[in-house]
Amino acid sequence: MKYSIIAALILSVVLISCDRSQKSNEKDTKGQAENMHREHKSLADNFAHKNIVILDHPFKPGEATKAGMEQVVGAYISLENALIRDNLNGTNKAAALMAERVATVPIGNMDDKALEAWKNHATLYEQKLKELQHVDNLADKRSYFAHISEIMYCTIKSFGLKENKLFAVYCPMAFDGKGAYWISDKKKFKNPYMGPKMPTCGEIKEEL
Repeated sequence: MKYSIIAALILSVVLISCDRSQKSNEKDTKGQAENMHREHKSLADNFAHKNIVILDHPFKPGEATKAGMEQVVGAYISLENALIRDNLNGTNKAAALMAERVATVPIGNMDDKALEAWKNHATLYEQKLKELQHVDNLADKRSYFAHISEIMYCTIKSFGLKENKLFAVYCPMAFDGKGAYWISDKKKFKNPYMGPKMPTCGEIKEEL
Protein backbone atom coordinates (compact mmCIF):
# COMPACT_ATOMS: atom_id res chain seq x y z
CA MET A 1 0.00 0.00 0.00
CA LYS A 2 2.84 2.36 0.96
CA TYR A 3 4.67 1.75 -2.35
CA SER A 4 1.43 2.32 -4.32
CA ILE A 5 0.96 5.72 -2.71
CA ILE A 6 4.60 6.69 -3.45
CA ALA A 7 4.26 5.53 -7.08
CA ALA A 8 1.05 7.51 -7.46
CA LEU A 9 2.73 10.65 -6.07
CA ILE A 10 5.71 10.27 -8.44
CA LEU A 11 3.39 9.81 -11.43
CA SER A 12 1.42 12.90 -10.38
CA VAL A 13 4.62 15.00 -10.19
CA VAL A 14 5.77 13.76 -13.61
CA LEU A 15 2.39 14.55 -15.21
CA ILE A 16 2.34 18.05 -13.69
CA SER A 17 5.93 18.63 -14.87
CA CYS A 18 5.08 17.47 -18.42
CA ASP A 19 2.00 19.66 -18.51
CA ARG A 20 4.00 22.68 -17.36
CA SER A 21 6.73 21.91 -19.91
CA GLN A 22 4.15 21.65 -22.72
CA LYS A 23 2.51 24.92 -21.69
CA SER A 24 5.94 26.55 -21.48
CA ASN A 25 6.80 25.35 -25.00
CA GLU A 26 3.45 26.59 -26.30
CA LYS A 27 4.07 29.94 -24.64
CA ASP A 28 7.59 30.15 -26.13
CA THR A 29 6.28 29.30 -29.62
CA LYS A 30 3.51 31.88 -29.29
CA GLY A 31 6.04 34.43 -28.04
CA GLN A 32 8.34 33.77 -30.99
CA ALA A 33 5.46 34.20 -33.44
CA GLU A 34 4.43 37.46 -31.75
CA ASN A 35 8.03 38.74 -31.87
CA MET A 36 8.29 37.90 -35.58
CA HIS A 37 5.00 39.70 -36.17
CA ARG A 38 6.22 42.77 -34.28
CA GLU A 39 9.47 42.75 -36.26
CA HIS A 40 7.81 42.73 -39.65
CA LYS A 41 5.30 45.36 -38.55
CA SER A 42 8.07 47.59 -37.20
CA LEU A 43 10.04 47.18 -40.44
CA ALA A 44 6.97 48.19 -42.45
CA ASP A 45 6.43 51.12 -40.06
CA ASN A 46 9.75 52.50 -41.31
CA PHE A 47 8.57 52.56 -44.92
CA ALA A 48 8.26 55.91 -46.66
CA HIS A 49 4.72 55.03 -47.82
CA LYS A 50 2.00 54.21 -45.29
CA ASN A 51 -0.88 53.37 -47.66
CA ILE A 52 0.10 49.73 -48.32
CA VAL A 53 -2.11 47.02 -46.81
CA ILE A 54 -0.29 44.22 -44.98
CA LEU A 55 -2.28 41.31 -43.56
CA ASP A 56 -1.76 40.49 -39.87
CA HIS A 57 -2.20 36.81 -40.67
CA PRO A 58 -0.81 35.64 -44.05
CA PHE A 59 -3.38 34.25 -46.47
CA LYS A 60 -2.47 31.01 -48.24
CA PRO A 61 -3.47 31.44 -51.89
CA GLY A 62 -4.40 28.62 -54.25
CA GLU A 63 -1.74 27.13 -56.50
CA ALA A 64 -2.61 29.22 -59.57
CA THR A 65 -2.75 32.47 -57.59
CA LYS A 66 0.51 31.70 -55.78
CA ALA A 67 2.22 30.83 -59.09
CA GLY A 68 1.03 34.14 -60.55
CA MET A 69 2.32 36.08 -57.55
CA GLU A 70 5.67 34.26 -57.70
CA GLN A 71 5.96 35.41 -61.33
CA VAL A 72 5.44 38.98 -60.12
CA VAL A 73 8.31 38.45 -57.66
CA GLY A 74 10.46 37.08 -60.49
CA ALA A 75 9.77 40.15 -62.65
CA TYR A 76 10.61 42.39 -59.68
CA ILE A 77 14.00 40.64 -59.32
CA SER A 78 14.62 41.25 -63.04
CA LEU A 79 13.83 44.94 -62.49
CA GLU A 80 16.21 45.05 -59.54
CA ASN A 81 19.00 43.41 -61.56
CA ALA A 82 18.59 45.91 -64.40
CA LEU A 83 18.99 48.79 -61.93
CA ILE A 84 22.05 47.13 -60.39
CA ARG A 85 23.63 47.16 -63.86
CA ASP A 86 22.54 50.75 -64.63
CA ASN A 87 20.65 49.30 -67.60
CA LEU A 88 18.04 51.87 -68.65
CA ASN A 89 16.48 49.81 -71.45
CA GLY A 90 16.49 46.65 -69.32
CA THR A 91 14.79 48.54 -66.49
CA ASN A 92 11.94 49.62 -68.77
CA LYS A 93 11.49 46.12 -70.16
CA ALA A 94 11.45 44.55 -66.69
CA ALA A 95 8.94 47.14 -65.46
CA ALA A 96 6.65 46.39 -68.43
CA LEU A 97 6.92 42.65 -67.75
CA MET A 98 6.15 43.14 -64.06
CA ALA A 99 3.06 45.24 -64.88
CA GLU A 100 1.87 42.49 -67.24
CA ARG A 101 2.33 39.81 -64.62
CA VAL A 102 0.54 41.84 -61.93
CA ALA A 103 -2.45 42.22 -64.26
CA THR A 104 -2.67 38.49 -64.95
CA VAL A 105 -2.57 37.14 -61.36
CA PRO A 106 -5.74 35.00 -60.95
CA ILE A 107 -7.82 36.00 -57.92
CA GLY A 108 -8.80 32.38 -57.22
CA ASN A 109 -10.00 31.51 -53.72
CA MET A 110 -9.15 34.75 -51.90
CA ASP A 111 -11.31 35.76 -48.96
CA ASP A 112 -12.45 39.36 -48.48
CA LYS A 113 -9.39 40.56 -46.54
CA ALA A 114 -6.93 38.87 -48.90
CA LEU A 115 -8.75 40.26 -51.94
CA GLU A 116 -8.72 43.75 -50.44
CA ALA A 117 -4.97 43.45 -49.80
CA TRP A 118 -4.16 42.19 -53.29
CA LYS A 119 -6.33 44.85 -54.99
CA ASN A 120 -4.49 47.49 -52.96
CA HIS A 121 -1.10 46.06 -53.97
CA ALA A 122 -2.07 45.58 -57.64
CA THR A 123 -3.34 49.16 -57.93
CA LEU A 124 -0.16 50.55 -56.39
CA TYR A 125 2.04 48.34 -58.57
CA GLU A 126 0.19 49.52 -61.67
CA GLN A 127 0.57 53.20 -60.74
CA LYS A 128 4.23 53.06 -59.76
CA LEU A 129 5.34 50.84 -62.64
CA LYS A 130 3.63 53.17 -65.11
CA GLU A 131 5.30 56.20 -63.53
CA LEU A 132 8.66 54.41 -63.50
CA GLN A 133 8.41 53.81 -67.24
CA HIS A 134 7.43 57.43 -67.97
CA VAL A 135 10.45 59.06 -66.33
CA ASP A 136 13.62 59.25 -68.39
CA ASN A 137 16.58 58.81 -66.04
CA LEU A 138 17.71 56.06 -63.70
CA ALA A 139 17.71 58.30 -60.61
CA ASP A 140 13.97 58.91 -60.96
CA LYS A 141 13.31 55.28 -61.84
CA ARG A 142 15.09 54.22 -58.64
CA SER A 143 12.78 56.47 -56.64
CA TYR A 144 9.75 54.59 -57.97
CA PHE A 145 11.54 51.29 -57.47
CA ALA A 146 11.80 52.13 -53.75
CA HIS A 147 8.01 52.35 -53.51
CA ILE A 148 7.56 49.18 -55.56
CA SER A 149 9.95 47.42 -53.16
CA GLU A 150 7.82 48.38 -50.17
CA ILE A 151 4.71 47.02 -51.91
CA MET A 152 6.62 43.84 -52.76
CA TYR A 153 7.56 43.33 -49.10
CA CYS A 154 3.88 43.62 -48.12
CA THR A 155 2.84 41.18 -50.85
CA ILE A 156 5.40 38.59 -49.74
CA LYS A 157 4.41 38.93 -46.07
CA SER A 158 0.66 38.99 -46.75
CA PHE A 159 0.62 35.88 -48.96
CA GLY A 160 3.51 33.84 -47.56
CA LEU A 161 5.51 33.79 -50.79
CA LYS A 162 8.57 31.77 -49.82
CA GLU A 163 9.20 29.53 -52.80
CA ASN A 164 12.71 30.96 -52.96
CA LYS A 165 14.66 32.50 -50.09
CA LEU A 166 14.35 36.28 -50.10
CA PHE A 167 15.87 39.06 -48.00
CA ALA A 168 14.65 42.52 -47.05
CA VAL A 169 17.70 44.78 -47.37
CA TYR A 170 18.15 48.40 -46.28
CA CYS A 171 20.53 50.94 -47.81
CA PRO A 172 21.07 53.97 -45.53
CA MET A 173 22.94 55.87 -48.27
CA ALA A 174 20.14 55.83 -50.86
CA PHE A 175 18.55 59.13 -51.89
CA ASP A 176 21.10 61.39 -50.20
CA GLY A 177 20.99 59.59 -46.88
CA LYS A 178 17.20 59.20 -46.62
CA GLY A 179 17.59 55.44 -47.02
CA ALA A 180 15.50 52.84 -48.84
CA TYR A 181 14.59 49.15 -48.73
CA TRP A 182 14.57 46.51 -51.43
CA ILE A 183 14.04 42.74 -51.73
CA SER A 184 16.98 40.58 -52.80
CA ASP A 185 17.03 36.91 -53.79
CA LYS A 186 20.69 36.70 -52.77
CA LYS A 187 22.31 36.88 -49.34
CA LYS A 188 25.38 38.37 -51.04
CA PHE A 189 23.29 41.14 -52.57
CA LYS A 190 24.11 44.01 -54.89
CA ASN A 191 22.61 47.46 -54.41
CA PRO A 192 20.03 48.62 -57.02
CA TYR A 193 20.03 52.23 -55.72
CA MET A 194 23.76 52.92 -55.80
CA GLY A 195 24.57 50.84 -58.90
CA PRO A 196 28.21 50.01 -59.76
CA LYS A 197 29.62 52.86 -57.64
CA MET A 198 28.56 51.28 -54.30
CA PRO A 199 27.37 47.75 -55.17
CA THR A 200 27.66 46.22 -51.67
CA CYS A 201 26.16 49.05 -49.60
CA GLY A 202 23.29 47.75 -47.47
CA GLU A 203 22.26 45.54 -44.56
CA ILE A 204 19.87 42.59 -44.43
CA LYS A 205 17.03 43.51 -42.08
CA GLU A 206 14.89 40.39 -42.42
CA GLU A 207 15.00 36.97 -44.03
CA LEU A 208 11.63 36.38 -45.67
